[in-house]
Amino acid sequence: MKDSCRRREFLQRLAMMGGAFSIGTGLIRQNVSHPVPLTKRILGRTGAKVPVLGIGLGPLGIAKFSPQELQSVVETAIEEWGSPLLVDVQWDYGDAETDIAPLLKKRRADIFIVTKTWEQEKPKVIASVEDSLRRLGVDRADAVLMNNIGLLDLNRMFKPDGALAGLQDLRKRGLIRYVGVSGHMLTRAFVRTLGTGEFDLAMPVVNFVDRHTYNFEEKVIPIAVMHNVGVMAIKVLGGSAAGYERKDQRAKLDTSDIEPAIHYALSVPGVSTAVLGCKSVEEVREAGRAARRYRPMTEEQIRALVARGRQLAQEWGTHLGEV
Repeated sequence: MKDSCRRREFLQRLAMMGGAFSIGTGLIRQNVSHPVPLTKRILGRTGAKVPVLGIGLGPLGIAKFSPQELQSVVETAIEEWGSPLLVDVQWDYGDAETDIAPLLKKRRADIFIVTKTWEQEKPKVIASVEDSLRRLGVDRADAVLMNNIGLLDLNRMFKPDGALAGLQDLRKRGLIRYVGVSGHMLTRAFVRTLGTGEFDLAMPVVNFVDRHTYNFEEKVIPIAVMHNVGVMAIKVLGGSAAGYERKDQRAKLDTSDIEPAIHYALSVPGVSTAVLGCKSVEEVREAGRAARRYRPMTEEQIRALVARGRQLAQEWGTHLGEV
């Protein structure tokens, strides 16, 4: 009964905050010479105002797109979506940290740069973040996240010589502004870490399919909201259908589901920005057009989306790891 009430309450809040879409329709191409910047939202306790779409560099970096291609995608997103654009990168996204460095040097004020670490001891956390800063060519990162926390030993994280102590040391030295957590699985790890009140940001999976399997929307995001943690939605399109190594990679969701998926992520109460792995200038522009069409959803549209997501969830299963 409690789960049923929670689900009903979630859908009601979704309806009030959501975006319009039509299941089965793809992105509509429009010629916009001077696009209006996207709406901005406040990123939780950081106070930063960022566009409702951000860029994840994993698909570009892992597939070894050229530095020029990567920079072109990010710069187009700045121009099309607005700034400061949230850009998500990490040490193992190919050479993405190095490739974005020239653009950071040129347009530092236009980029809210987020990188990650998965080290679990204070000295190693400090060393890994300092290495990332060198590759990025910046004196300070806007945020550093503990990466995929479901795979980490949380008891070690909170020890005096653990990962959190390392992040706090870096912040005291002015090398990072904010700290956070990211992950694809094990929502209970988010519940524990966010419940401490020590983290400013969270980067969980948010899409209308995995809501039926992992359900960060009801299990995690309300806790983030309670602690004024900024939420950056990832895997909005379900992730890559067959890995990120190929340049012709595609999302797990069909093209007809892309706009509904973007609208769904932006509709979830508490989400500040949806981070997309765009691989081309045209994908940036299409995503921007989809975000501009964001409008309140009707109850009928919500029911259709929930039903569509439930069907796909049975096909996808636990594709991101343990629940």
